[in-house]
Amino acid sequence: MTPREPLMSAAYFDKHLAFVEKTIVEYEDDLRHDPAQFTDLAGVYFTIFQHRLFLLISRYSRGYPLEGMQADFLTVLSAWEQQRITDKEGRYPDDFRMDISSYTQAMWLVALAQLLHTAPTGISRLLACIQNEGKDVLFERLVARMVPDVMRKPAKKLLYPKAYQPLYDALDASADEQSTLMQQFLKNWYKRMSSADWYDAHKGPEGGGFDGYWCWEAAGVAHAFGIDDSSFRDLPYYPKDLADFARTTT
Repeated sequence: MTPREPLMSAAYFDKHLAFVEKTIVEYEDDLRHDPAQFTDLAGVYFTIFQHRLFLLISRYSRGYPLEGMQADFLTVLSAWEQQRITDKEGRYPDDFRMDISSYTQAMWLVALAQLLHTAPTGISRLLACIQNEGKDVLFERLVARMVPDVMRKPAKKLLYPKAYQPLYDALDASADEQSTLMQQFLKNWYKRMSSADWYDAHKGPEGGGFDGYWCWEAAGVAHAFGIDDSSFRDLPYYPKDLADFARTTT
């Protein structure tokens, strides 16, 4: 099993995955045996949700088979639903307008739902967790492509044009323009994420909890809008084998 992420070794990811898996098990065991010990249950469930997402990304980075990602994604979704149910006071709103991290994570999740052929019911569950309806035009265009029969509040602006304008422009561009815009987006993607909470994570002590850098949203948009990825599939951060998986499976 060869790592897909070039920045860290197989040994790093094996150690990191073992830590994440152990952390999830410990939290879930504590919740089963003595949930009253936690003063912020929503926070605990939010941590589990985040670790489930880290686990999915790290398994991809480590080189795990793509077929397992579908089950992993549904586990991530179930964890987030549990967190939303518990968060009755709305302490964890994940407002797109607060920072690019929440927005980008939501883009990742809808893109993964697209690439992994998540059923419309699963997409509806995901959107209920994401919330933020009508706040960003790129997000709403992607969602409308995925579930065209779902009526949602229209958005009026692109919240993070510095990073996402080329990707948004590619939606309605000609084939040649799409190729140029997608290349521009991917070549600048990482440096435009400098304010995200995971930026430069690989430079932390012993890898700093690094899960891998993947622009899932580029592959999700390309698949949803039928954009030919042959000119940009080999650029860094593009999950090309997952894009191929999306095209060849149902």
